[in-house]
Amino acid sequence: MKPSNVAVTAGGSLLSALLSFLPLTCRIFPVAFSFLGAGGLALAMDMMQYWPHFIALTVVFLAAGFYFAYRPEKLECAPGTVCATPKSRRPQRVSLWVVAILTLALIAFPYLIPYLPIG
Repeated sequence: MKPSNVAVTAGGSLLSALLSFLPLTCRIFPVAFSFLGAGGLALAMDMMQYWPHFIALTVVFLAAGFYFAYRPEKLECAPGTVCATPKSRRPQRVSLWVVAILTLALIAFPYLIPYLPIG
């Protein structure tokens, strides 16, 4: 099937519009992204005053995670039946410990910066 003249001209105009947009991409977008980066940094500095609150909220969520990971399971069916065998919580517990260790490392990092060897 032969494309119509309208399809060819529409495709050509779309291609030329995209090609004319390339210099704009190289010049304008890096400047816009740098402003967004500076704005993000300013927002992070404004949020710094709430840092202790975020740490407390993180500890509360970790405590809830450990509670749900290590609480005893309630068996609601007769012993010896298929539903009486509990599911393994090992992957949940391992991933929770990994997240807890990474979280504690990230919380401690600002306090450890002065003691890091630089250069």
